[in-house]
Amino acid sequence: MIYNNVGIDTVYPECVYIGKGVRITAGVKILTHYLDPNQSGVHFRKGEVHIEDDVFIGVNTCVCNSVRIGKGAIVGAGAVVTKDIPPYQVWGGNPAHYIKDRVR
Repeated sequence: MIYNNVGIDTVYPECVYIGKGVRITAGVKILTHYLDPNQSGVHFRKGEVHIEDDVFIGVNTCVCNSVRIGKGAIVGAGAVVTKDIPPYQVWGGNPAHYIKDRVR
């Protein structure tokens, strides 16, 4: 289920993988590239985003490139996901950090 105003990066949209039973709420942004400040000129670095089965992503979350959100994870509203989230964990904040394990 994907709600209104979800933005999936148009530079490399083919690098987003979404599993079954995923809920992506309104205003979520999923990024698959970033501008590499270590390169002269404009150089985009490409990364993949993997959202595994039964994940819930809260309103206005930003999922940065090169991350994997594990099966059954919950990401709180307004979070900025910059690193992998293990399965069945709850994360939130900016940058997103571990809050607790989810009951399976």
